[in-house]
Amino acid sequence: MKAIAENIYERGKHGIKYVRRRIPADLRLAYPEKQEHIVRSLGTTDLREAKERARTELSRIDAEFRMKRQSLDLNRASLNPKRVTKLDDEQLQSVAGFWVRNVLLADDHCRQNGLDDDDFDELGAKLTVQRAELGRMLAQGKSQGVFPALHGFLHLCGLNYVPEKDEAKRATHVFLRSVIEALDYQLTRQSGGLVETDKVAPANTHPLYVVAPERAPQDLMLPNWEKVFETWRDYVRERPISTTIASQTPWRDLRKFAENAGVHMPNEVTPELMTSFAHHMLDRGLQVVTINERISKIRAIYKIAVGKHVLKTNPAASTLGFKENGVKQRKKRRLPFDNADLSTLFSSEVFTQHKRSRGQSGEASYWIPLMMFYTGARPEEIAGLALGDLSQDPASGWYLNIVDRPCDEDRELFNDDDVPESHRRTLKNAMSIRRVPVASELIELGLMRYVEWLRESGETVFFPTLTKDFHGKLSGSFSKFFGRYKRAIGITNSRKVLYSFRHCMKDLLEVAGVPSKYLQRILGHTTGDGRVTDGYGTDLPYDRLSMHFSQVKFPAIPALPWQVGQGIVSLKTADS
Repeated sequence: MKAIAENIYERGKHGIKYVRRRIPADLRLAYPEKQEHIVRSLGTTDLREAKERARTELSRIDAEFRMKRQSLDLNRASLNPKRVTKLDDEQLQSVAGFWVRNVLLADDHCRQNGLDDDDFDELGAKLTVQRAELGRMLAQGKSQGVFPALHGFLHLCGLNYVPEKDEAKRATHVFLRSVIEALDYQLTRQSGGLVETDKVAPANTHPLYVVAPERAPQDLMLPNWEKVFETWRDYVRERPISTTIASQTPWRDLRKFAENAGVHMPNEVTPELMTSFAHHMLDRGLQVVTINERISKIRAIYKIAVGKHVLKTNPAASTLGFKENGVKQRKKRRLPFDNADLSTLFSSEVFTQHKRSRGQSGEASYWIPLMMFYTGARPEEIAGLALGDLSQDPASGWYLNIVDRPCDEDRELFNDDDVPESHRRTLKNAMSIRRVPVASELIELGLMRYVEWLRESGETVFFPTLTKDFHGKLSGSFSKFFGRYKRAIGITNSRKVLYSFRHCMKDLLEVAGVPSKYLQRILGHTTGDGRVTDGYGTDLPYDRLSMHFSQVKFPAIPALPWQVGQGIVSLKTADS
């Protein structure tokens, strides 16, 4: 092999590039005899490309060296075990979990290599006998019989366990249960059942490092990916599930990208790696706005970890995202539905033949688009309405009271005893809390009849059939249905979506000459006077807001007054 750059070599007539790293002397025992170097192909003949790939490959080799060094340290630990006389509950559970995982990993290896009929039958018989014997011991409270096995296992882990009698009885009871648990998983596999080791026995810290953390390598004592994310999540009490999931996605993507580059801990991420991650997302085809949002979320996670003194630096603090030119940005903006779209939508079978979604949406198929059109509210704001949110002002008429409705733990702060936990949700922000007038057109379409029908059925919310999706959104299922439905009836412009109703309302408010601050409040935004001003005094006078709203002239639509759903809508497009 010919050296052409630091750690980079080439060989063969095509000049394929390789990375070559000498194995440290203290790690030679962890590799085959006489092996002194690690050599890996970079799969390219281009030197510039080889240098790029070499950085990643060398990071992987360094990570491999760290793991080998830890493994050797653990093997040597049994030659000089730490004497312990007592294990607390957490330490015992760690030992138990470590035992179960190692048994299942060995079982995985055995089955993956294949078992002939005799070996398979012999293994099954052995597991069955062991399960019966150990189960009897547990039932009789004679767990002390497994003490030699526990003592031997801990010795291999670098611990000399010499407990008093009562301590030994407590420890062997926990250990016996873990031995039986491992046997049960093996027997499930023996009968053809699926048992995934990483799910039932996830990786955990080696017992030596749990009991004697002073012997752990320094990098094992640093917070892992889960710890850093939990620090961010728990910084805000009862952080909404949807917010947590939205930040969890980019955090997991970063972890996967970092580990592929040989970086296994969040504290090892560098600003350069963050920049590479940003370009990686761009290469995957993610939209610029999505990439920038993900970088912002990662930056926030690191910021909290640094502020809580879990990490020392924020590698994403100066990471640049991407910018698009104005033309591209304008092309991506959502569009309002025009009059032709509104006519197409509201003359379709949901609104004239009273057919409904095949899924959970039910009467929401009819009412959510109409209520969004006539209120400008967000989908989740409408989906989470309770019947009690419909109120009447003596002077200004009916309105919807859009409010936060947190989970049961905060119930004492709100008078919502009649709203089930399944329909509790928080709004986008504090300025989303508002009163929105009910247009006379909604009443003419049968809103009051619908509410009375729900009350007669014993319901307390507008859309009782809706359930929260993976992101905790009540409107999630309906939003997917609406996207399919509007395409099926011929509205195929991808920039016209459920949120387009809010753009319609904004346009109608502007045409009606509604002052900006009232327009913003109807849509659930700030008044436009600034954060300081918005934080003082009460909300805008409702009578004036209602007066301005009454000036809006809604275009006529062909929807017929509400009737209970009768049949299922068709989602077939004209050319399908």
